[in-house]
Amino acid sequence: MRRRPMRFLRRERTRAPRGLTRSTAALFVALAALSVLVTATAGSAAVQPTASWRITIGTVGTNGWYRGSPAGNYVVLRWDIQDPDNQVTQTYGCGVGPVDGPTPTTGIQKECKADLIGGASISWTTNPIKIDAEPPTGVTASVARSPDFNGWYNHPVGVNWGGSDVTSGLAGCSAVTYGGPDGAAAPVGGGCTDMAGNTAMAPIAVNYDATPPVLSKVSVASGPDVDVVGWTSSSPSDTVVVQRIARGDKTQRTVFRGTGSRFADKKIKDSLEYTYSVQTTDQAGNVSKRLSAAGLPKVLTLGKTPYIPRAARNPILSWKPVRGAKYYNVQLFRGSKRIYAAWPRRAGLGLPTTWKWAGHRYRLSKGRYRWYVWAGVGPRSFARYKTLGNAQFIVPSR
Repeated sequence: MRRRPMRFLRRERTRAPRGLTRSTAALFVALAALSVLVTATAGSAAVQPTASWRITIGTVGTNGWYRGSPAGNYVVLRWDIQDPDNQVTQTYGCGVGPVDGPTPTTGIQKECKADLIGGASISWTTNPIKIDAEPPTGVTASVARSPDFNGWYNHPVGVNWGGSDVTSGLAGCSAVTYGGPDGAAAPVGGGCTDMAGNTAMAPIAVNYDATPPVLSKVSVASGPDVDVVGWTSSSPSDTVVVQRIARGDKTQRTVFRGTGSRFADKKIKDSLEYTYSVQTTDQAGNVSKRLSAAGLPKVLTLGKTPYIPRAARNPILSWKPVRGAKYYNVQLFRGSKRIYAAWPRRAGLGLPTTWKWAGHRYRLSKGRYRWYVWAGVGPRSFARYKTLGNAQFIVPSR
């Protein structure tokens, strides 16, 4: 490939006419250079002015919106004009000033106009400015369902908020599922937010308790004619239901419903075992675990029962009185060994906690016992007896 020779432009030199002196020639050259400079300056075009704008005071929101300013529902607009050749003679709307809100959803545009030398004019326009300093209105909450029990919720419940916004429009509202903490008038927070980022909160209060009561220390203290059922619940105001069923029966009866920590059941029968079931319900309808305790008979009779009863502590042996009997003879056996005997004058005998018999000390330890009763006729020295019967009982583990 052939390379073309490079051509260089020669700078033209200004020469003075022949016949001038050296000093006169220098002056001529200087004047010629000045003439060229003036001619170049006069021929160049003037630089057009430009302008820029900015919001100097305003709270930036979301989605291109301003949420007004700290002082109100407006922002402050500032124009800056760059005019290097001083072409501007008059401006209109080009200073610093407020832009009031609220604005339409599409926003508003502001114009800056300038008159130039020679009668021409130029203008600039802002982008749409959108202002909304007002939060949504009519914000309310709605609960997904009615209270579960007595004005209380006892398991998680949904809460939804709704409202409106006429300026920027709603961006969204809260939707929560409340599941605690427990409490009367527990606060649940939520609200709505508009497109500009303004938020209106409308908290509500709900009665919420999802924690069941704790039931403990269920016991039965058996007496001669009463079973006293006791318990402890985590709240004294809990409603207590006590049900009872006799051993061998299929029907359970409610014998108590109310508040408190004990119940005396006076409708019991001798020699029968009962099972008491206790359950508590709190103010929100939460139900405790059901606990049971046995009510063992304090009084044991000679009558027939469908089972061998388990006896309460220090049982009382009882039988029907016999006309003409001056005394009775009671004997107690464990297995085939007699371990106790007594001669009460009345038709009943309370067994002691411990006793001595035939040189040994005994107590009612775990096991099966059989007892016999005879009615004594005449003086005791006659040893005339009438057999009344026998029965068994069991001493359970304590």
